[in-house]
Amino acid sequence: MIDERVGEIYDVTRRYVTKFYPRWFTHEQQRILLPNILFGPDRMSTVWRAVVAPNDDTLYTSAVIGVRHEPAILVIPETTATYGVLVLDVYGDIINTNISTDSGGTYAFTGPGWRGKLPPNVIRVPLPVTSATLIIRTDKFSSDGENQIAIAEEFRRSLRMGPLLAYLRGSLRETLIVPVFFYGRSFKRDADTLIATNPIRFLEELQRAVKSIRTPPLTGENRILSERFDRLFSRGGFERVFARATQDAHAAIIRNYLSNTDENNWINFRNIGFWGRNYLDRSSITQFCQYCNDIEKSAYYDVFLDKNGRRLNGASGGYTITFERDQIPQAEQFWSVTSYLAGTISLVPNPKDKWVVASYTPGLERNRDGSITIYATPTPPRGVSKANWLPIPKGDFSMMLRVYGPQGRVADGTYVPPPVKKIDRRDTGRRPYSGGGSW
Repeated sequence: MIDERVGEIYDVTRRYVTKFYPRWFTHEQQRILLPNILFGPDRMSTVWRAVVAPNDDTLYTSAVIGVRHEPAILVIPETTATYGVLVLDVYGDIINTNISTDSGGTYAFTGPGWRGKLPPNVIRVPLPVTSATLIIRTDKFSSDGENQIAIAEEFRRSLRMGPLLAYLRGSLRETLIVPVFFYGRSFKRDADTLIATNPIRFLEELQRAVKSIRTPPLTGENRILSERFDRLFSRGGFERVFARATQDAHAAIIRNYLSNTDENNWINFRNIGFWGRNYLDRSSITQFCQYCNDIEKSAYYDVFLDKNGRRLNGASGGYTITFERDQIPQAEQFWSVTSYLAGTISLVPNPKDKWVVASYTPGLERNRDGSITIYATPTPPRGVSKANWLPIPKGDFSMMLRVYGPQGRVADGTYVPPPVKKIDRRDTGRRPYSGGGSW
């Protein structure tokens, strides 16, 4: 009898954690935020740890959409800036809004069952939930490399949002620009630590998140699973079983992400935001690429291992990534490579505050054969253009290739990024590049 109960507790808890894991993150990230207020960081910095894998290609604007009592209005001005609008539910599932990014407009997010009347020229955006996340990312550079940071900044500061009543009164708020330290807490690190050292507390916090008023009402098998877990957890005892199930679920979430590699050890998920019943993938993305776009807007390739399957570590000296001429990612906008600290998936501290090498990087040099080599090293390599240098730490790290507006093989899923090669000092000067000099 005890063996049967142990088996039930383990199975139910593991499925509960796997399915609802993303909700712990969104609950912790949003519980102090008021709805329908746009905000964004005053700058990008290594301080940013609140969401894993931040990019330095765009300016961020975000808000918690709350439509429990009335619609929320978003006013997007006309602009020459390129931007994307992403709306997700509390689990990271993308909600299709059909908001046009070709022109400005006034939009009203409405909750399930809302049947009121909107003012003229306000476009209704019906949401299947009463609480969602809104993220607007505005490109810093154009597809041909033109610096548009000033235009992007002006655009995000002129966005306005608020409840319908505020719109009718003419008192919508513009984007609130906050110090970047507002984003300083690493929720990934906190989750990892809590699960490792106090999994029972993690379960208690996850349970509160699932029961939150901002969580959509559970139905079907989700409701059955939650109620079964609540009953088992409330009886007390068997803490080791609950703990083991939680830690095993967490390990499976991480393993599922890191094992999804191609022949060059790059990780690529093409179902981001549209999970169906694939809850394991959904939780894995929360751990490593939370709030990423869907494949139509962006492609993400993540790498933790070199071509030989060894963990990336800057203490070894450094690495190169060479995109052959026919292997340079095809993008409607641009592509970029960013390096991250392994533990928090946050930006790498370096004296130059440089975190990315991209197709738009001023002065990016090609080799004589038309290929592009990125040098990932802790310090600038001698004889190499600083534009081609990607700073990395003297420890474990990862890199992410982003392709904004996927085209060609990136779009159809046949593209494989080049391998990450450890620099062999015996090969000094063997690879030609337009800058001259030697390694």
